[in-house]
Amino acid sequence: MPRFSPTRFPPGFFDLPADAGHALPLDVIAAWTRGAQTPEAARELLGPYTLRGTVVSSDTAGLTRLTAERSLIEILAMVSRPKELVHAYGRAIGGIPLGVWAADNTQMFYAEGVPPAHVLSLLLALVDKVSAECEVGIGLCVHRGVFYELGQGVYGPDADRVEGVAEDRVEAGEIAITGEIARLIADAGFTLAPRDDLRDSFGEIMRVVGGPRLQNVLATDFRYPLPFSDEFYGGLHEFGRTRRSSVVPKPAYREATIVVVEREREDPDVPEVAALNDLALAAAIKRIGASLVEDLAGAEVKTSSVVSIYSFDDARHAVDFSRKLRATLADQRVRLRIGIDTGRVLIFDLAGGQHDLAGSPVNIASKLAQDSGQFGIISITAAAARRAGLPDLLASRGVQVGGMTVEAMHI
Repeated sequence: MPRFSPTRFPPGFFDLPADAGHALPLDVIAAWTRGAQTPEAARELLGPYTLRGTVVSSDTAGLTRLTAERSLIEILAMVSRPKELVHAYGRAIGGIPLGVWAADNTQMFYAEGVPPAHVLSLLLALVDKVSAECEVGIGLCVHRGVFYELGQGVYGPDADRVEGVAEDRVEAGEIAITGEIARLIADAGFTLAPRDDLRDSFGEIMRVVGGPRLQNVLATDFRYPLPFSDEFYGGLHEFGRTRRSSVVPKPAYREATIVVVEREREDPDVPEVAALNDLALAAAIKRIGASLVEDLAGAEVKTSSVVSIYSFDDARHAVDFSRKLRATLADQRVRLRIGIDTGRVLIFDLAGGQHDLAGSPVNIASKLAQDSGQFGIISITAAAARRAGLPDLLASRGVQVGGMTVEAMHI
């Protein structure tokens, strides 16, 4: 039986109000948690949402360090241009964007009719273009497999693999490919080098170090899936071109303590079951988190896949929330790793009347949770710990986070 089978949780654990489905497919989750939780039922339920082909994930390199050096508007403009190029180049050969590109990462899907060698040739040309035009570089990972497109993202072990490699495991300008892709392009003229350092965590991964570039790419569709309102995106695009801050709608800044939560992933023995159990647990954490933040004057920023982000005006409330959430999920044998940082964040408008946050505290808390964190542990920066009035600050130590060192401690 899978580790997170919904049958072992108490009644109501996965229940959510109907208006909670902004990012999570509540109808699919409800059908799974209330129905027969067998591999056959999972395959039938996910059939309409199944994609078979190639997914390319990208992530901006060195962003954590830059957020400590540049203004937030500059950062948003810097990461927007690579996303425009990824979208325009991908659409030129039939790529389809996946999800909403709210952060500095992207995903494009290429159907089985688009040869992986053609995708790699395009990506080599794309990397050249980003390097020539943009202030920041991107790293990419390419994998061919089975993906489940639900809500505002893709799920399943294959999605976890390609996203996991792209996020901070590749350098600016690097294209990593899985062994599945490497075998499909063996005779296409690409030069590859092994990434043995990733084998234990992700299986066979290769780096593309040379190969044919796609020529004369007709890149015209730069409008990626917008997380912003049209007004904000228009101003951001113009700021990137002119560097005149007056063209951007005036953003709202505030001091906040950010909590980023990542939970354990499901065992991938049966991909369809793993994807649905991951979604069910995301829904459960969303429900539990919502009940806790209401009592602690906090707010949920977003919940998607295995990550949730929360914001608090009071660092003490952020710590209380993190401890209570960790304890509640531990009672159900689900471990979390949590990162906390504090500082100035930017609030910007999303399409559909939603809002999001950006800033150094968001990036650092994410890195503390997802990159350097341990399951069962809350990692908090010394700055946030001081604001929360925590004792034993001498227990803090330097932690490497996104190319910079921050003082952090475990609680």
